[in-house]
Amino acid sequence: MNLPATKTAFSKINNLFYKSYLPNIIYSAIEVGVFDVLSNQALSCIDLSKEIETNEPITESLLEVLLAIEFLKEKDKRYSLTALANEYLTQTSELNQLGAVKSYIVNGGPFKNLTQALKGDIPEFDQNIWSTEKSIRGIEQGAKAGGIQRVLAFAKEIPEFKKATKMCDFAGNSGYYSFALMHENRKLHAHVYDLEIVCETANKIKKDEAGFDRISYHAFDVRAGDDFGSGYDLFFSSHYLYELGATNRLIDLLKKVNRSMKLGGLFISNHIAGKVNGDHRLTLAIVELMTRSMGFPTHCLPEKVLRKALSEAGFGKFRVKAPDERLASPTMLLSAIKIKEL
Repeated sequence: MNLPATKTAFSKINNLFYKSYLPNIIYSAIEVGVFDVLSNQALSCIDLSKEIETNEPITESLLEVLLAIEFLKEKDKRYSLTALANEYLTQTSELNQLGAVKSYIVNGGPFKNLTQALKGDIPEFDQNIWSTEKSIRGIEQGAKAGGIQRVLAFAKEIPEFKKATKMCDFAGNSGYYSFALMHENRKLHAHVYDLEIVCETANKIKKDEAGFDRISYHAFDVRAGDDFGSGYDLFFSSHYLYELGATNRLIDLLKKVNRSMKLGGLFISNHIAGKVNGDHRLTLAIVELMTRSMGFPTHCLPEKVLRKALSEAGFGKFRVKAPDERLASPTMLLSAIKIKEL
C-alpha cells in the first residue's frame, strides 16, 4: 500500500459532521434535568448524577460536551450554567427555547437512546459491531485520510523498524497498517490477529493486494485468552487497548506481548490519548459520550497509563509523537523497546 500524502485537513469536515449530533445530545440533557438542576447551583458530576438519577460515567461525558459548547462552566470540578443556557434551556425561564431544540432532533443515529442510557438502560456492547464487510472497508478508507501515512512516517524514524522481519498486527482489522509497513520494509512479514469473521472478510477483500503473500490472518479473541503467536520483532496495536486500560487489564496483556516478542523488539501504539484543543475537543467529547452510551467504557488511553503499563511489562526507551489535529482521529503515537525478558 503506497498512499499519497494528504494536502488538506479532513478533520475540518469530520468535526463539522460531529456537530450534527448536538441537537439530540442537548435535548437528552434537557430531558434528564441537567439544565434545570444546575440553574441555581453548582454541583460535581457525582452530586448531579445523584440528583437527576443518571449513570455517572455517561453523565460525565455529557458534561464534557456541554462544557465544550460553552453551555456549562466548571470550577473546582463543580459545574454550573452559563448565562446562555440559563436563559434559553431551563424550564423556569420565560425565554426558554426548549421546543426549538426539540424540532432539530433527528430520529435514529448513535444518540437515539441517549436519554435511556443516561437513566441506566445501557446496552451490552457488541464486539462484532465493526465486523461487517462494509464496516471493515469503511474503517480502512477512513485511515487513508492521513492516519496510515502518519503511522508509517513515525515507524520509518525508528531504527528497529528497518530491521524487523516479523510483525504482529494486534486486532488489525483488514491489515491496512500492515500493508503500508510491509511496502516500506520489504523483509517484513505480518500476522494479523482479529475475530474470525474479520479474518475471513479480510482474506477475501485483500487477496489481490500487493504483499498479500507476506501477510497471514489468525482468528482470535483476546477476551477468551487466545494466543497470538511469538517471535515478533515488531508489535503494533491501533485503537484497541482502550477497554484494557480502563479496566486495569492492560499490564497483564502487555506482559503477554513481552513474552511474544524478541528482546530489543519494537512496540508501537496508535491510540487517542486525551483532550485536545479547538474543534477536536468537542468532537472527542462527543466520541466519548457515544462510546459510553453504547456500553463501552472509554475511547481514550492516556499516555501515563500506557507508559506505566509498558514499563511494568518490561519495555522502555519510549518515543512519543503528539496528536496531529489535521486528522479526524488525532491519536498519540508511542513506541517502546522490549528491554528485558519476564
